[in-house]
Amino acid sequence: MRVEYFLARRYLSSQRGRGLSVITWIALAGVIVGVMSLVTVLAVMSGFERDLSGKILGNNAHIIVNAFQNDQPDRPSFTDLLKRIEKFPGVASVMPVVYGEAFALSPEGGSEGVFVKGVDPEKVKTVLDLNEYLAQKNWKEFNEGGVFLGESLSRRLGVGAGDKITLLLNQADYSPLGVVPRMKKIEVVDSFRSGMTKYDSHHIYMPLAMAQDIFQRSPHQMEIKANEVSRILSLRRDLQMNFGEEAHFQDWLSVNEDFLSALRLEKTVMAIILALIVLVAAFNICGSLIMIVRDKTKDIAILKSMGANDGLVLRIFFFQGMFIGLVGTIVGAVMGVFLSLVLRDWIKFPLNPQVYMIDRVPVDIRVADLLFVILGALAISAVATLYPAKLAASLNTTEGLKVE
Repeated sequence: MRVEYFLARRYLSSQRGRGLSVITWIALAGVIVGVMSLVTVLAVMSGFERDLSGKILGNNAHIIVNAFQNDQPDRPSFTDLLKRIEKFPGVASVMPVVYGEAFALSPEGGSEGVFVKGVDPEKVKTVLDLNEYLAQKNWKEFNEGGVFLGESLSRRLGVGAGDKITLLLNQADYSPLGVVPRMKKIEVVDSFRSGMTKYDSHHIYMPLAMAQDIFQRSPHQMEIKANEVSRILSLRRDLQMNFGEEAHFQDWLSVNEDFLSALRLEKTVMAIILALIVLVAAFNICGSLIMIVRDKTKDIAILKSMGANDGLVLRIFFFQGMFIGLVGTIVGAVMGVFLSLVLRDWIKFPLNPQVYMIDRVPVDIRVADLLFVILGALAISAVATLYPAKLAASLNTTEGLKVE
C-alpha cells in the first residue's frame, strides 16, 4: 500500500484506530444525506415531468395544423391538403377536427363552460389515447350521434351514460319570435378519465359531422400524430417548410410551453436548493480536514523532516477528503435510488388529482440525473478538499516541530 493511502486512512480513523473518527462520520453523513435527498427529489420531479407530458400527449396531438382559409378557385382544398400531409414521411396519422365552445346544461340545472372537439370516430383512435381513457368504450353509440364527457364534467353536471344535456352556443338563430340563442340537445354515451383536470373537467368529444352541424363550420384544422415522439420538432419544421403557404403548424411543446417551462423551472429550483445540502456537506469536509491538519501539525513536520515533499503531504489530505466524498456520494446515491423505488412501488403516496392532476407521487429514476448528482457531488468534494490539502502541504517544518 502506498504511504499516502495508508496515512490518509490512518488520519481518518479514531485515536484507537477502530473505525472512523466522529468528525469523519459527521462529514460523511452530510454528504450521504445531501446526495440521497437530491437523487430522490430529482426522481420525483422527473416523474411529474414524464407523467404530465404523457397525459398531455394522450389528450393532444403531436402537431396541430391550422389551414389557411382561402376561397380562390386555384387553391388546393382542405381534403387535398389532408391527404398530402397524411402521406408525408414521418406522419403516422392525421384527422380533421372542429373546435368550439359552449355552455353545457344538465336536466338538474347544472351548467359548465365546455370546450367541444369534433373528431373522426375512427381516426381519433390513431391520433389520441381517447380509447384508453373511456369507461365503457361505447364507440357504436358515439358513431350514432352521442358524445363523450370528461369524468369530472359528468360528475359536476350530474349526468351519466344515457342522459341528455343541452349545449348553449354563443351563436344565435333567427325565428319568428326574433333572435334566440342556438341550443342543441345531445346524449351522453360515455365518460373519459385522462387524469388531467384541465381536460376531464371541461372537454366534450363528439362526431365530426355533428360538430360541423352544430357550429355550422367546415373543418379547417387537423391534428397529426408522428411516427416517433423524438422527431416531433423536426417533423413540424419539415411540414412548415413544405406546406407553409397553405397552413400553420404548431407542435405540442409550443402549445404547452408555459406549463412545461414552469415544470422545468420548478425541477431546476428544487435541484439548486437541495444541492446546497451537498455544499454544506462539503464545508463539513473542509472543516474536518482543517481540524485534522491542525491536530497533525507535528506529524506533518516529522514527515517533511524525513524527506516527504509537499506533493506527498497534499495527496494524503486530498485522498482523505475524496474518500469522504466518494463513499458518501456512492452510499447516498444507492440510498436515494432505494428510497425512490420504495416511493414508487410500496408507499405510492396519494395526491389530490384535482390539484396535482395525478393521483399519486410519480417517480422516474433517470440515469442522466443520477450521473449529474454523482459527478456534481464528487466535484464539490474535490474543491472542498483542495484548501486544507494545500494548507497541510505549505506547513513549515520548523514551525511544525515547535508545536510540542
